[in-house]
Amino acid sequence: MKCIRSPAARHPRWRIAALVLVAALGSAIAAARPDLPPLPTIPALPLPPRMLAPQIGARAAVLLDVNSGQTLLAQNADAAVNPSGLVKLMTAFVLGQAEQQGLLHAGSTVRVPVSAWRVAGSRMFIQPGLPVTVAQLEDGLLIDGGNDAAIAIAKDVAGTTGGFVDLMNHDAAALDLRRTHFVNPDGLPQAGQVSTAMDLARLSSALVRDYPAVLGVAGRATYTYDHIRQFNYNPLAGQRDVDGLGVGLTNHNLWDLDICAHRSGRTLIAVVIGAPSRAAAGSDASALLTYGWNGWRQENIGKPGQAVALLKNLDWSPDVLSVVTPYTVNVVVPAQRGAHALTRFVALPGIQAPIKAGQTVGSLDILWHKQVLRSVPVVAASAVQPADWFVRMLHRAEADI
Repeated sequence: MKCIRSPAARHPRWRIAALVLVAALGSAIAAARPDLPPLPTIPALPLPPRMLAPQIGARAAVLLDVNSGQTLLAQNADAAVNPSGLVKLMTAFVLGQAEQQGLLHAGSTVRVPVSAWRVAGSRMFIQPGLPVTVAQLEDGLLIDGGNDAAIAIAKDVAGTTGGFVDLMNHDAAALDLRRTHFVNPDGLPQAGQVSTAMDLARLSSALVRDYPAVLGVAGRATYTYDHIRQFNYNPLAGQRDVDGLGVGLTNHNLWDLDICAHRSGRTLIAVVIGAPSRAAAGSDASALLTYGWNGWRQENIGKPGQAVALLKNLDWSPDVLSVVTPYTVNVVVPAQRGAHALTRFVALPGIQAPIKAGQTVGSLDILWHKQVLRSVPVVAASAVQPADWFVRMLHRAEADI
């Protein structure tokens, strides 16, 4: 069967330009959507007495609570590391952009380049002349970490691996992964490729937030292509609540593991870098997840449209404005303490009518034992206008009663 590339694939320069534009616009769109909170940036809380973090044997580790954006554990989180096979998470992110914008489709047939067939390391065993679809390449990329799948995806999306790497680094900058630089799409050892456990955790959070369909692929224990059944290298694959995401093995025989898990409405990302064995990486990741589930509880602060504060001004019409959060706001707090998080509304100084519905009017500080866990923007639930002199008089008369 002859493999046919899509018309866009025959014009890699046009496709690269389109994806760069998509990435730039996508960041702004994601920031503006009411159901998409920003990526995690919140440092870890000091642990209360008798609450012990797990002992992690790997070189670096991070545990993120995705819904709240809080870091629950950080060990050498900003140390420069070889991301190895976890590079493929960014490969999947760029592919997700291309699919979302219709530049290619899951059922599209991809031409397999000779360079993909010859690549070393983990493979799904694609070859020139043998049909393979985008969906099958996603299986190979995310389930057994196929380097050949990564190269084939890169060349189909951007025409060249170099052009695809440019897209990867563009997205890394857009996601504010400040200590990350990519030089290839497969994660094979190459000078200049660097990241951190924290950046990889933030990338994972963005991937599952923006392209959640990857979880239906990365969490599978096996897949079959060309009558070859292959297994997921993730030691936790197939376990309850675990949905992926990636595995890496460095040229120093150290294992990297990136886990996404869901339970009771919560999502955790656990990243382990530089474990001495695959089993040790799985053990460290399991300990992180257990700590996240059992040591911390989620508190719901507000949903889109739910009033979290009132703003009163006698010179406005109406004189009371409901203040709401633009997206769902959660925090996690130590489970062993019975106290609840508190909130404090801080209005923008000097805010005056007219105010449009959805306009930012201040921030909501979420506090735990007097420490600010996070501060989120809050917006006007409805419009207000300056009151005329008669309405102002009525408001003042009512206030004096």
